[in-house]
Amino acid sequence: MTPELAGFGHARAVSVSGALVVAVASEPHAWDSEVVVAVNVHDQAGPLARCLESIAKQERPAGGLGILVIDDGSSDDWAVTVGRFRQRLPLVVCRMQCGSPSRARNAALSFVDEAMRNARWVARLDADDCFSTVQSLAAACELGDRRDAHWVLGGNRLVQDGRLLERMNPATDALLQPDHVLSVLRSMAEGTAGNELPSCNLLLRPRAGWRYPEAGSAEDHWLVADLLLNHALSGAVLKDPLYCDYNLRGDVTAANRRSERYIASRQALFAQAQAWVAPQGDAR
Repeated sequence: MTPELAGFGHARAVSVSGALVVAVASEPHAWDSEVVVAVNVHDQAGPLARCLESIAKQERPAGGLGILVIDDGSSDDWAVTVGRFRQRLPLVVCRMQCGSPSRARNAALSFVDEAMRNARWVARLDADDCFSTVQSLAAACELGDRRDAHWVLGGNRLVQDGRLLERMNPATDALLQPDHVLSVLRSMAEGTAGNELPSCNLLLRPRAGWRYPEAGSAEDHWLVADLLLNHALSGAVLKDPLYCDYNLRGDVTAANRRSERYIASRQALFAQAQAWVAPQGDAR
């Protein structure tokens, strides 16, 4: 435990993918939360404060809220940031060496499966993103519960260089139509997409078994495309309110879009999506 987390306690040892990790909590009830917001951190102490502040302002969903913060080898003051919210949020915190976004997100899902057995939803929120409205989380959970869904996908606003853009990436019922999903994936593969799939805005049922593939890029799009094309009947789309404000990360995003890995992963995803949809077309 770092000095910055000295006020935390209620420690538990948790087996995650065969590795034993020790996690601490700001209060004992954090372990029993029914809705868990999973925040993965890697050298993001600055934006993490805004992320946690947006969680603190959320209307509490039914069953209680817990926040799981997993640090993936940070070298900055992330723990200081988390410590400032110790008395405002029910936090569970641990450190791991994951090494990639997909492994970090999968570690969070496995952690909840193993150690937070009361959880009925795991909601993703990246450390440099924020919830769009104070109702976003509760609305997503309520929709999923009402529909008896196993996943919920929302839409997002876009932020670049600290400025909220006019362009949005909403979630609509069109996402439940294979032809529309293929059209979006084709434009992503060709590098012409105005918006990609709103994959950052995902809630999953714990112990449903879904995980992010180890892709060089777009691992979240691979999972969401799988859900939309192969498990549409078990999910729900949150059209309103928008779920999160997604940070485009400026120069980093621009550089990624020029990388071979970025393009190759999206091309491979489009090819896989066509293979997924082909048997459905044959059945019709």
